[in-house]
Amino acid sequence: MPERCFIGRAATAAGLSAKTLRYYEAVGLLPPPDRTESGYRVYSADAVRRLGFIVKAKQLGLSLREIREILGIRDGGQAPCVHLQHLLLRKAQEVDRRIAELTVLRQELRRLARRCRREIREGGQAAICPHVESLPPAPRCPRPASRS
Repeated sequence: MPERCFIGRAATAAGLSAKTLRYYEAVGLLPPPDRTESGYRVYSADAVRRLGFIVKAKQLGLSLREIREILGIRDGGQAPCVHLQHLLLRKAQEVDRRIAELTVLRQELRRLARRCRREIREGGQAAICPHVESLPPAPRCPRPASRS
């Protein structure tokens, strides 16, 4: 990677679009780059490395807000390792909770599939599917407040 590059090359190096780089700049993840006399953004090798960190942190499930916190600690001259450790442990707990929810969902889906298979063998007919129709109502999303 050259010492300095334009937005297209920086975006390609990070596996992102130029639009995403501009967004990251707007939300404070990426410091404003230098500009040419014509106004083109010029990114340093450090900025491209920072983009690489952002991409990897997102792959770990960190939100842009969390990534901004980590980068802010680093930009303040401190190592963000302790903060990052807490975030990662919290993410791991969220994954465990989600896995438990998905495990219950998988069991319910298999149970319903077995009931459907029995119904098919017995030649039953329903309006759509009695097993799905017999489930409790799904929670409703609240309606957005009307604009007056």
